[in-house]
Amino acid sequence: MRPIVTLLCIATIVAYGYAVAGMGGYLLGHGNLTYIIAGLLGGTGCGILALYLFKKHPEAFYKDIGAE
Repeated sequence: MRPIVTLLCIATIVAYGYAVAGMGGYLLGHGNLTYIIAGLLGGTGCGILALYLFKKHPEAFYKDIGAE
């Protein structure tokens, strides 16, 4: 479960980066609205899913790895 949540968190950052890049394009005169919308929706979706999985399976995140 940890790797899935980690990948979702990384995907959130990447998607929000696309949204920022789309907005930065408007500052340079050739922005892309698709990047902004897809980045915001994708980043928010991945973030919500990561938080949902984190809250649903807390035992997978709070147990000690070396303990038996």
